[in-house]
Amino acid sequence: MPRPEVLSEENIVRAIHKAWWDEQENRKESSIFKGQNISVSRLSILNLDELFVIFHKQLDTSPNGVIIGAGEINVRQLKEVGRNFTANPTELTVEVDPIKGDAEKRIVENPAHAEIPQKISRGLANKIIDELIFHRNQI
Repeated sequence: MPRPEVLSEENIVRAIHKAWWDEQENRKESSIFKGQNISVSRLSILNLDELFVIFHKQLDTSPNGVIIGAGEINVRQLKEVGRNFTANPTELTVEVDPIKGDAEKRIVENPAHAEIPQKISRGLANKIIDELIFHRNQI
């Protein structure tokens, strides 16, 4: 059964690891959005402060380093960037994918979790990154 799509009116955020954002040079890596099944979180379910707590608990041990920020974009805007990407127009969707916590497996609950299932190229990732509103770590 397909997962429901996040409404176009909603804003989503992507957690940003230290390896993906050189704050001194203000340089962002395409890794922020490059790949497939990109995890994001819905701001209509949890606010940024609540999401930073989850991001730190779940993601700070990543080989990409601790979470230093988050990138925010509106779902409609994300879809437009994908459709208008001249090198390879891509129909992007954001699907609801809440995560249930599991203490034994060290999985932190995130009811706001969603996923972009399509494969995003480096070029398209860079176009999406250009549209993000960046939030520095608040915790």
